Amino acid sequence: MGFQFKPDALVLVGFIAAAGGTSGCIVDDASNSTLGGYPEGGLSDDACTPSKNAEPVSGECGIWVASRLGKDGNAGLPGAPLKTIAKALHVVGQNGGRIYLCAETFEEPLLVPGGYTIYGGLDCEHGWRWIGDKEKTTLTAPEGETPLSFHGGNGVAVLEDVHVIARSISPSRTELAGRSSIAANTSGIPLYFRRSTIEAGDGAPGARGDSLVNDPAESGKGGSFGNAACTSSTVVGGVPVNNTCGTPDDRSDDSRGGSGGTGRISSGDDGKDGVPGEGANGGSGETGTSTCTAGRNGEDGGDGAPGAGATGFGWLFLEGYTGPLASNGTPGKPGQGGGGGGAGKGGTGTLMCPFATSAGGAGGGAGGAGGCGGLGGIAGGAGGVSIAVFAGSATAHFEDVVLKTGRGGEGGDGGKGQDGGEGGLGGSGGILGKATALNSACGGGKGGRGGKGGQGGGGLGGHSIAVAFAVREPDLTRTTIELGEPGAGGLGARPEHKGADGVSAEIYDVEQQR
Repeated sequence: MGFQFKPDALVLVGFIAAAGGTSGCIVDDASNSTLGGYPEGGLSDDACTPSKNAEPVSGECGIWVASRLGKDGNAGLPGAPLKTIAKALHVVGQNGGRIYLCAETFEEPLLVPGGYTIYGGLDCEHGWRWIGDKEKTTLTAPEGETPLSFHGGNGVAVLEDVHVIARSISPSRTELAGRSSIAANTSGIPLYFRRSTIEAGDGAPGARGDSLVNDPAESGKGGSFGNAACTSSTVVGGVPVNNTCGTPDDRSDDSRGGSGGTGRISSGDDGKDGVPGEGANGGSGETGTSTCTAGRNGEDGGDGAPGAGATGFGWLFLEGYTGPLASNGTPGKPGQGGGGGGAGKGGTGTLMCPFATSAGGAGGGAGGAGGCGGLGGIAGGAGGVSIAVFAGSATAHFEDVVLKTGRGGEGGDGGKGQDGGEGGLGGSGGILGKATALNSACGGGKGGRGGKGGQGGGGLGGHSIAVAFAVREPDLTRTTIELGEPGAGGLGARPEHKGADGVSAEIYDVEQQR
């Protein structure tokens, strides 16, 4: 999928619409009083364009802003500039206007409506002369934030002599894992950039997938002992033990040891098989011609499947970028419970049971429960993108502009799966007491080890794109593009589970990825 707009989720930074336009500086004619001295139609565009005039333009042209010398309580005049661009946008109002910026750095993420013209490259300490051919106004924001976004209002947005910088995100800023460096972003406002540089830094690496827990999965409980001979005519074996693996309402991940065989007077019963699993592992009971056998160990659980690596492009919208998800690894299967041990044969007589009513043989020991399967590893996150301009459905015009991108963030490696739990030991067969002429019952088998969880899939590598658009191809006039490298996809269990590498492109139509 290519792009997605989410205007309802916006936090409008630097723009507060004035109700009815009463707080703006645009008026119906030049004879009306204005805030900041900007009468609409009072001066021509050429007269108010610094690069077209040898002398500073009139203070009546718009609102003036100087980060170092200004104060947001000022009137916004050349001799009393405002301090922040956000305040200037509020003062001018929702109908648009001209804003003049000192050739210095402004660190404030902005959301600019259509209808505004922003002029940078002015020497605010020497009469606001135009020096944009030598020095630009820098617009930037903290790591992980887009310095310049456009939404709402009417008309086009025009910017001259600015250097827009989306900062690189340091890999050490793990709290910003997967965040993108996008310099300018518009949902539908046509853009005109002139004599400017628009620069995106490096995207952040994607989050590394973790194992859900560091310790192995839960171990199985040991099997219970068989009962002693000569205690009943039918001596029960060890009762089965069940391992619910923390989900008592879900039987699919349970493991249960087989119960021990029941000891009777004339023979001993077989032990029961452990579950889950198809393998028969219960021990045989004693007969007149053969002794009992112990329960066999349970089979180990199967390992979980690795998660698939992330593929595709992801989603660009006004607030940034979201990459496609890789898949988590699946949990391992529980180990089979150990088989129950076969029971012994009873009887009465010399050195056997003293009473016929309680002459049953010893009960077999129960099998140990199998270990729980390990949890699957978490998928790696997508790397952040480095995009100079996302134009969305708007037309972007560039004239004498340099577009720069950094490197897309590396996709996060998929997390290792959790080790399966150990199986529980089998219980001992029942004892004889003083009935030394009888045979002891046999013990249960050990539960199988739980399977290892599958490794998570690798995250998508971050893209490096000068201009991404959704509908209208950008207009490039004397535009230079310096393109960075895409990020590599994160590692998975095997090469086929690796995340895809990012895209590197000067111009990229995201609609083609739907």
